[in-house]
Amino acid sequence: MKIYLDFDGTIVEHQYPKMGKPNFGCMEVIKKLQDAGHEIILNTYRADCNDGTLEEAQKLLNEQYLKLLKDPGLTDHFRIEPITKFARNKLIPGKWDMKLFKAKNLMFIDDKSAGIPLKKAVWSYGLMVDWDLIDAQFLEHGIYEMTLDIASKF
Repeated sequence: MKIYLDFDGTIVEHQYPKMGKPNFGCMEVIKKLQDAGHEIILNTYRADCNDGTLEEAQKLLNEQYLKLLKDPGLTDHFRIEPITKFARNKLIPGKWDMKLFKAKNLMFIDDKSAGIPLKKAVWSYGLMVDWDLIDAQFLEHGIYEMTLDIASKF
């Protein structure tokens, strides 16, 4: 599945043009998605700003990912696959709908998606994506196993 991942309000709290505080739980879910073979693409308005904030966002995202892999609870066999792709001209997310995502093999994880689980920001005002609830939905709908199921048929 191709998954477009927003940054502000999704990976971090809203603080543009600054970097917001990381949204707890997001990197673990992103890693599970990558381990299942899903393609992750950073989909943020920062790509259109030409002010260095896209590169700053990519750096933060990849540093957080590498920190996760250094967690002593994880084994060394996990592959390191930092997110290097990004979408120019941000694609607008639609409704949060697991059945539609699976049918189209395409997903947007974005705090602007209608119906996406949200929670209160910790360090700032406003809302951000609730990765704990998304993780539970992914488990319920077999999103982490999708690629593995396809591969087992061959």
